[in-house]
Amino acid sequence: MRNFLFAVCIVLFAFENAVTAQNITIDGAKKYQTIHGLGVNINPQSWNVNPAAVKEVIDSLITGMGCTSFRLMFDDCDWEVVNDNNDPNSYNWTYYDSIYSAPRFTCVWNTIEYLNSKGISDITLSPDGAASGWMGGTKLNQGAEAEYAEMMASMVYYGQKRRSPAIQFSMLSPINETTCGGSEAPVMSPNQLGAIFSNIATHLISDGITNVTLIGPDDCGGWPSSFHAMISNSTTMSKLKFFGGHQYGNSTSTSQGLLDSIKNSTYPDKGVIMTEANEVCNGFKCDGGIYNPDYGFIKYAGLAYKDILQHLNVGVNGIQLWEGYDSRYHHPNRYLTWSMWGIFAINDTLRPDVYTKRPHFYVFKQLYNFVKPGFQRIDISTNLQNMTVSAFYNPVNRDIVITGKNDSGSNQTIEGILKNLAGVSTLKYYFTDASHNFKRGPDVTVSHQTFSKMIPAFCVFTLAGNSK
Repeated sequence: MRNFLFAVCIVLFAFENAVTAQNITIDGAKKYQTIHGLGVNINPQSWNVNPAAVKEVIDSLITGMGCTSFRLMFDDCDWEVVNDNNDPNSYNWTYYDSIYSAPRFTCVWNTIEYLNSKGISDITLSPDGAASGWMGGTKLNQGAEAEYAEMMASMVYYGQKRRSPAIQFSMLSPINETTCGGSEAPVMSPNQLGAIFSNIATHLISDGITNVTLIGPDDCGGWPSSFHAMISNSTTMSKLKFFGGHQYGNSTSTSQGLLDSIKNSTYPDKGVIMTEANEVCNGFKCDGGIYNPDYGFIKYAGLAYKDILQHLNVGVNGIQLWEGYDSRYHHPNRYLTWSMWGIFAINDTLRPDVYTKRPHFYVFKQLYNFVKPGFQRIDISTNLQNMTVSAFYNPVNRDIVITGKNDSGSNQTIEGILKNLAGVSTLKYYFTDASHNFKRGPDVTVSHQTFSKMIPAFCVFTLAGNSK
């Protein structure tokens, strides 16, 4: 009997030491936000340069990297050059049809149609830039709100109900970064912004458009006043599921601020999508057609991964990286320029149809290839230093994804324990660092809910398995 009790004590002692040795805990019983989509911004105007090349890049973004969400950014907000008529509640289709059937917009429709053919309908239309002169140009005239709203609503109506074949997109962001001085959107007061959103919502309702919602304020700063102008209007809120925010670099002030504001509002069920997010590219000079001197893992792509995980960890429902491929825009100050933030690079602006992958592609494949719409973020905690981690669970087929960034200059060994995730026997392991692109390593065995894995220094990693 004494030998039996001694053996039991040894087993219990060993188990206690094994449990206390764990440095990462994943708890499937503690669930947080549901993921709406993970994707990128793209410029549909590139379609007019070379459709075949754009198709190839889109294919890679979807099937290679794993994107499920696209935000189409195109400029400017000035396509209604003269007023269509004197009634902002009545579309002059003779006028609008001529605009929306011209190359300026056929590139938008063709890009959406191609995305639809690939099974993508989580698409946001986001025109940016100045309005027409008669509306005020870079600063919206008082009294022009209803006309601006009509212009935006007519674009949605045409794409949904007048174009053949019909195309499917899910959201409209009618105002992009209005506090940025007029280069990204007309400068306007919060009251003007609120009136525009309310007017567009009214159009969508009266037009019988049920599958397109609004998103905003999509601002670079000063978003709280715009947010409150939106959330205080019940008509706007009837056509809004997500608020959109922009943030670059190692901060979650916008995502956390939006989430906190929603939580303390009368609409706590609304979510947040970071419609623009990334690490800062070359001090924001990449907007001026200047290449980043280092697009590599250490100084750019790896930093961006940590930024995005932090946004997800505070509770956002979606991410749209800026941006899918290098492309030309008219802002800032309304001159033709290049944006060089792309996951796919244009190495020669004289050959804008030749794209090559940058490290972002492989880094974000570590997340996008595994975490899909409908996944829920679950609880994960660690006492490892310089380690950022996130975990996700698919309630339908019980897939589990653990991903993170080791910012330490040394290898770190994860000693993990899975709680309330019974049945996981193996975790597939992938990693990306300065020398490896989405490299698959040996599978990790899970025994009695625990596992061990050494993670290389300065590395992004993913562990994926199934809880049967």
